[in-house]
Amino acid sequence: MGGVAPMKTVSGLAIARGFVSGPVFIYRGDGEIPVPEYVVEAGREEAELARLKSTIARIRGDLEKLIAALRERTGRSDIRVFECHLMILEDEVLMTEIEGYIKELHLNAEAAVRKAMGNARTLFGKMHDLYFRERVRDIDDVERRLLKKLTGIDRRPHLELKSPAIVVADDLTPSETVQLPREFVLGFATNKGSTTSHVALLARALAIPAVAGLGDITAQVTPGERILLDGTNGAITLNPDAATVAHFEALVRRQKELDDASQLGAPAGTLKDGGEILIYANTHPGIPVAGLKELGARGVGLYRSEYLWLDREFEPSEEEQFQAYKAAAELSGRLGEGATVTIRALDIGGDKTMRGISTKEANPFLGNRSIRYLLSQPATFRTQLRAILRASAFGRVRIMYPMVSCVEELRESARILDAVRRELDAAGVAYDRNVPVGAMIEVPSAAIIADEMAELVDFFSIGTNDLVQYTMAADRGNDAVAHLYQPLHPAIIRLVRHTVAAAKAKGIHVSVCGESASDPVVGLYWAALGVDTLSMSATFIPSMARLLARLTRADLDAYAQVPDALPRGATAQEIFDACRRWLVAKVPDLEETIG
Repeated sequence: MGGVAPMKTVSGLAIARGFVSGPVFIYRGDGEIPVPEYVVEAGREEAELARLKSTIARIRGDLEKLIAALRERTGRSDIRVFECHLMILEDEVLMTEIEGYIKELHLNAEAAVRKAMGNARTLFGKMHDLYFRERVRDIDDVERRLLKKLTGIDRRPHLELKSPAIVVADDLTPSETVQLPREFVLGFATNKGSTTSHVALLARALAIPAVAGLGDITAQVTPGERILLDGTNGAITLNPDAATVAHFEALVRRQKELDDASQLGAPAGTLKDGGEILIYANTHPGIPVAGLKELGARGVGLYRSEYLWLDREFEPSEEEQFQAYKAAAELSGRLGEGATVTIRALDIGGDKTMRGISTKEANPFLGNRSIRYLLSQPATFRTQLRAILRASAFGRVRIMYPMVSCVEELRESARILDAVRRELDAAGVAYDRNVPVGAMIEVPSAAIIADEMAELVDFFSIGTNDLVQYTMAADRGNDAVAHLYQPLHPAIIRLVRHTVAAAKAKGIHVSVCGESASDPVVGLYWAALGVDTLSMSATFIPSMARLLARLTRADLDAYAQVPDALPRGATAQEIFDACRRWLVAKVPDLEETIG
């Protein structure tokens, strides 16, 4: 017997705070291309061959334009990837095989392409030579291009989102996330993901409530169904009753009251006794910056430049980068006296891949990423540094190198930066000659030799997302090892303490820009250890500001000693629990304070 489905709450990970209700939009990405297979009518084989040849010609034209654009803009060596794709399209043996399936087996072009490409994939996959085995990936790319054109399925699912909705997905890649029309995204709910995934970072930066790790939420909802999303506690409510809706609306109102109250009174980061911990925002190109000051941001501690590269097949030009960095530099003047914007150099690799730019690696998290990639592509590095330096004439910016692991990388980066300065001087281009240069401490080796690194830079920024991941050898996006992603693990605490001490000894500034900075227990602990600045997604700033306003510097000094009072061998969870108990005892209304 039918009826109204019962109310149901599905719990997950709270990855971006806030409360929102709205209709469901299920995003499934491009997925597999459905390929029709049928027998072509007698006499229609030549027409099918003509359709195939016309499609190949269009793709060849697309690839030739892409190669020309890459060569003109960057002079990069990896255009040979696309030259290889052209060679596959022009391979006589492969094309003869596809044509044979159409002429002799009377297959349609799509089925003929899939059958021939499958044979080639099997052949290359069996070869012992690594070079030829790697060509399987090129065959996959060419096959996908051909099938998209032949089937007419060259759509982008995000374009179907045309009205406000809660986006429900299995997971979202960085490029998929940035493609979504933000004016229509009310919230995110995903089967997979973590608190440090890119959808989490984007959601927090845009103040969009989000919940991840929901298991099979895509199978439990239907398009258009209205749901309640609680990004503060990490839950989705299906078929809510009237009482639940009323309670939810009260939570929405209360959150707004807390945020409004945070915009009054002392600057964000002011301690009860007048001391301060600077609170900066993490942001990236495309994120509205108008509200950063209102939320309390006193600068930008992490500007993720790599978002200029996402969802494109060639690198942004120097002028494109300059315009983006100039806008960021000008923002510094609106955030108050002394405010700076720290632009992180291109942090490509790992889970951040760019079509036509990234190369596929067996283990990309341990591969040619971040500063390693930039040093291997000096033209790309120089172009970005030129754009940042040019922008420095319009506001206070800092340059930050990502994933530095050794002093050699800092020395080589300094050499390239000096060369760029000389180029600008020769051309008479204005820029700030005293732009501070810093290093991200997110690899254990960098933390261990922080005293040596401090001799070569003007500041440190600790990226706890990767520092935890690399120290614990636990992929932050892997549910199976999520329990090992522990910011307050004794090893992480020692690395952060050592890094802070090295910075203080040299007299340079140190901040934390990883997402742990926004956690009331963990972020406050970093401040207690002596970190000068906490940089976080802007929506977390009011909560952290309210918490700091309840404490003194003496309180923070006492908080720093909490782990030391535990028995030797205390676990990360025991340390976290002890810190939280101390904090609740000091701020009894903690939950109310942080909202």
